[in-house]
Amino acid sequence: MKVFKSKKEQGFTLLEVLVSVLVFSFGLLGIAGMMTISVRNNHNGYLRSQANFLAENMMDRMRSNPTALWAGAYNGLAANGTTDCSLTGTPPVTGTPCNFNQLAAYDTESWARSLAQYLPAGQGTITCVANSALSAFINPASPPSIWFPAPPFDGVCTITIQWNEADRDSAQSAQTLSLVGQP
Repeated sequence: MKVFKSKKEQGFTLLEVLVSVLVFSFGLLGIAGMMTISVRNNHNGYLRSQANFLAENMMDRMRSNPTALWAGAYNGLAANGTTDCSLTGTPPVTGTPCNFNQLAAYDTESWARSLAQYLPAGQGTITCVANSALSAFINPASPPSIWFPAPPFDGVCTITIQWNEADRDSAQSAQTLSLVGQP
């Protein structure tokens, strides 16, 4: 049996198709706006995790060199520089080996380079405060060695990292991370 329909009921008109395309395109514009916000927030989260990783990395470096930490060699603003001692090479090392304070200078210099590389306008500052003096624990006439190491640091260190990230309006917003701990 054949059912006949009038011409008015046979399909969509051009006007209906244009309206549906317009509504669909507004939905796509909303999704595109959400995607740009999502990408920006994802990148800001990445920067924050990098800052946290770099702060923990510096805390580990300080923990591995307690003699320089007791001497206050890590305190201050981390800046690029050139350490004049040898840290690498195959035995025998051709340069002069680093002492504890030179190793601390190397650590802060490489940390400053990492901050500048991984964070936009990244800068770091370290402030350590000891509860007692090192001389109470070891003899200053004989520097620490593998046989008589320096005791663990009994104070607190604050590692502060500053960098810029994009805010809601794509402008630069200053961010700060502070890690307080005992190395």
